[in-house]
Amino acid sequence: MIIECFPGDAMPLLGRYQEDGLSEEERGLLDVANGAVAFIYFTGQLYRFDEFRTSRPSGHPPVPSFVQVLELLERIRRESSSVEEKEILLAVMDALAFIEVSGQKRGLEEYPRYWETDTLPPVIAAFKTDSEAETWLDEQLVPPYGARVLIGNQYHSVKRSRERREPGFLPIPTLEEFIGSHLEEGLPPAVAAFDTQADAESWLANTPPSTRHAFITIGGKPHLAVCQENVNHRALYPLMQAEQ
Repeated sequence: MIIECFPGDAMPLLGRYQEDGLSEEERGLLDVANGAVAFIYFTGQLYRFDEFRTSRPSGHPPVPSFVQVLELLERIRRESSSVEEKEILLAVMDALAFIEVSGQKRGLEEYPRYWETDTLPPVIAAFKTDSEAETWLDEQLVPPYGARVLIGNQYHSVKRSRERREPGFLPIPTLEEFIGSHLEEGLPPAVAAFDTQADAESWLANTPPSTRHAFITIGGKPHLAVCQENVNHRALYPLMQAEQ
């Protein structure tokens, strides 16, 4: 399997089927399937998934946690006349099996909540400098291709594969787009106001990690406060800086 192709082929295909006269319940089941594809990609597990597919015994034993999703995918697969689509749908079914067998069902359940609550997506690691990030990447036995990480508070995507060593990371405008969309829609009321950066940082250090993000003001200027619980990362972003 070419690692770049799986998410790029599977997610649009599932989206197309969601718009193709399915019931609300069936669209919800395809949301789970789409979430599984995104989860594997954005957490950098494409190589692990590829190895799982290669080593998995034939016959595809049942996956109890996703029975309804798999039944729907199998029905769609039987009805499809496209060999290519059948292969993609089979890969999606294997993705659900991989998540269950590797004990990541809870992680998959948590992942879509970042979109449901309109907050910044999670990352698998956070670094202060480029060199720190590169050192970490050099130590990975399997490149976490596609995963999101933070380097100096900037979102990056891991682009190192087994075939290509460089570039290691690609900056992506996740933060800027998130802030820009809220500026365009109109900011919600600030949850807190501080006179100094130090006061805001002290508040953020003691904010429950479940907060994920909040809009505050520092010296009257709007800021975004972010908490990435899984990597113990907290940061403050001036909104005007992101708008420029």
